[in-house]
Amino acid sequence: MVDGTSKELRASTLHFMMLTVKDNWERLFERDAVGALEALLPPVLSSARWYGGKARTIAAVRIKEAIPLLTDAHSMVMVFIDVSYEDSGHNLYTMVLTVSVGEQALQMQQAHPEAVLAELTIVGQNGDQDGLLHDALWDHDSAQALLQAVRQEERFQGEGGVLHASSTHAFSQAILEAASVESSVMQGEQSNTSVRFGRRAMLKLYRRFEAGINPDLEIGRVLTARGYVHSPTVLGSLEYTRPNQQPGTVAIVHRFVENQGDAWRYTLSELEAELVDNSSSIMRASNAYPDAAALLGRRTAELHLALAQDTEDPAFAPEPCTAGYWQSLRDRMTRSVEGSLVLLSRRLQDVHEPNRRLATLVLESKAVLLSRLEAPAKRNPQAVRIRCHGDFHLGQVLYTGRDFVIIDFEGEPARPLAERRAKHVPIVDVAGMVRSFHYAACAVLDRVGSRPGIDERRSELEQWTRQWYRSAADAFVSGYTETTGKVPFLPEQADDRDMLLDAYLIEKACYELSYELNNRPSWAGIPLSGLHQLAQPI
Repeated sequence: MVDGTSKELRASTLHFMMLTVKDNWERLFERDAVGALEALLPPVLSSARWYGGKARTIAAVRIKEAIPLLTDAHSMVMVFIDVSYEDSGHNLYTMVLTVSVGEQALQMQQAHPEAVLAELTIVGQNGDQDGLLHDALWDHDSAQALLQAVRQEERFQGEGGVLHASSTHAFSQAILEAASVESSVMQGEQSNTSVRFGRRAMLKLYRRFEAGINPDLEIGRVLTARGYVHSPTVLGSLEYTRPNQQPGTVAIVHRFVENQGDAWRYTLSELEAELVDNSSSIMRASNAYPDAAALLGRRTAELHLALAQDTEDPAFAPEPCTAGYWQSLRDRMTRSVEGSLVLLSRRLQDVHEPNRRLATLVLESKAVLLSRLEAPAKRNPQAVRIRCHGDFHLGQVLYTGRDFVIIDFEGEPARPLAERRAKHVPIVDVAGMVRSFHYAACAVLDRVGSRPGIDERRSELEQWTRQWYRSAADAFVSGYTETTGKVPFLPEQADDRDMLLDAYLIEKACYELSYELNNRPSWAGIPLSGLHQLAQPI
């Protein structure tokens, strides 16, 4: 018999797919029943923000592992979903699933319909029970159970492997009485899902799973141990281990950082305010933002100094840059830049008309750009490689109102794990931030320049934003180099540092160009203008 609440639920969720299971919802994952769940997963995955295969055609979806998570009588299942594509590739994704029934199901359906996978009927001897199968992270009790599993360092056995939780010495201090703190899923993330526990902690579930430690956890542990205070303290993690494979990171728990948003939004706000204030008078640049950029440069330098400390751990031990390394760097950069320029030539008609002439100039500058990539291999500067951030830009920094905190050491999720754990001359991070300043300047110019009455002052606005970009980049680089001083991970000669920065800027701008051509052609003008500037005589 279905009670009144269940009838209301059924009437209000007709747009969801329906599943039926006998006795217990966890039987959905048994071999004779799992096919029904697998059949509904392709559209669920395709609509998820974190799913990275939207541009590929799914050939099949299979639940490779389903691990029951029974914590304090709360029932969840960690599932590893193997997605194979028609181009023969495949990825492994993670979800934590649970079921809500009755009033709780109605609340879930109304508040978080994006978390619902299906309507579920559990057929039992004493009558049927209707509910919703959904992502557990949106449920407070489930999120709290995951956090407590980390606190208690629990182990959960699956058919193919073991999910094990661990905590650091900082956990108890940070999450005292965490069960009384409300949880909420953070909005806006693209490749992962984070749950905030009040002002105490953040749990991030990595949606795409790979064997091997995630750099976010690996670097975070090292920075926590070495006392670097401008990144979030690591409190714990969830890792999954299969026989004869390295443990893979499923989730990480960080101490919550009080902030006013990321540095990208802070920068856009500051820059737009300056443009608007100056829009009807003689353009002038404020000293406020260069001071902030210099501070960010100092925090970045301190990060690299922490990561460059001597250690017996081979994953973090600094390594000298040999002649062979510079040659391999040149070859990698050359392949990347040539690939982007080939894509540009093929997609020239997709570039918006105002930027098409700029695109042609960049294509004509190919030889100049490639010659800049040759310089490190020719000069063989003395430097060492260390672990770096790897995907450094303003969106990877939190602004506290007075200072900056660097976050998200995962690297570019689309790149292989081994590549994201590679060591580099840390000028690569400097280049990433300099490019981010350029993006901010162009984005605000486009926003303000489209307002009524601004057209006649467009040239002046462009000149002012170029000046702002140069002052921000110069302040950042100055703050960085003044803090590092003479260190092994930077070439001693300024000319060598500038040469490397140019090479990394070219590679980064070409990466951006490929991304924009494939995803946002209207933004292609930003990396194109950067490449055009980089091709000018030094």
